[in-house]
Amino acid sequence: MATARFDVTAAASEMRAAGLEAAPAEAIVNAVGQAVDGLLTESRFESAMDKMHAESREQRSSLEQGLAGQTAALQVLRGDMEQGLAGQTAASQALRHEMEAGLAKQAAALEAGLARQSATMARYNAEIYRYLWVHGSMIILVLCSLYALVESWARA
Repeated sequence: MATARFDVTAAASEMRAAGLEAAPAEAIVNAVGQAVDGLLTESRFESAMDKMHAESREQRSSLEQGLAGQTAALQVLRGDMEQGLAGQTAASQALRHEMEAGLAKQAAALEAGLARQSATMARYNAEIYRYLWVHGSMIILVLCSLYALVESWARA
């Protein structure tokens, strides 16, 4: 991917050729060059997005592994309970239903964790796009100010 480069020497030469003195031309070009260096580029944006996606995948994998481990342990417990409850009284059946409700609560809690993770990723995406908009606005402001300054110097 091509990245935008600001050629300081060429810009200063163009300003001097347009009639601007060397010192102001170099000061303007240096200011614009510093502003451009701090901007969020497409490669920086993609790198940040890749990092967030990797973190999200790691967290999701961790949650899924936890869910799988708990599910397996609960299945073993359920099997043990079913063997122990076979032929028991109504009180034993109530305990069985209570344990099944506990299993359902655990599954719901893990699903809620995954939903929160998805919402967090959506907030990260919105924040990155907001930063892109702010940087774009800053570029336009700097260029407009530069144009007005060059116009006023050209008239002087």
